[in-house]
Amino acid sequence: MNTDEQQTAKQQVLAAFERGCSVQNLLRTSAVPLHRATVYRLRQRFETDPETALSDGRHGHASKLRDDVRAWLQEYCQTAPGCRSQTVQTALYERFAIHVSIAHLNRVRASLGLSRRSPDVEKKSASPLV
Repeated sequence: MNTDEQQTAKQQVLAAFERGCSVQNLLRTSAVPLHRATVYRLRQRFETDPETALSDGRHGHASKLRDDVRAWLQEYCQTAPGCRSQTVQTALYERFAIHVSIAHLNRVRASLGLSRRSPDVEKKSASPLV
C-alpha cells in the first residue's frame, strides 16, 4: 500500500467518525485492516492536530553505502579479496568519515558478491575418550 492509499484510508476512517460510525462497525467495513487501538490513535491525533493527522511522519534512513562509497568499496574488496571486514570498516572511516557496522558491511559485501573467502580449514576431530 503506497502513501496515497494510506492517506485515503485514513480520510475514510475520519469521515466515518464524523458521521458517528462506531469503531467496531468501522473495523468491519474498512477496506484496510486496522486495529482498534490504531483507529483510536488516529482519531486522537485528528482531534489534537488535524493538519498533521494524515501524515505518517516516518522518513526512513538513507543508506550510508551509496554511489561513490559503494564503488570505492567494490574496488577495495576486489583488489584485496581476503581483507577482513574490520580492515574495510577502518578504511571507510579514514576515507569517507563514515562509520558502518561490521554486520551491515558484511551484508553489503555479500550482496555485491565480495564476501571474504576463508581458505578451507580442516576441522579438528574430537579425540576419543579413553
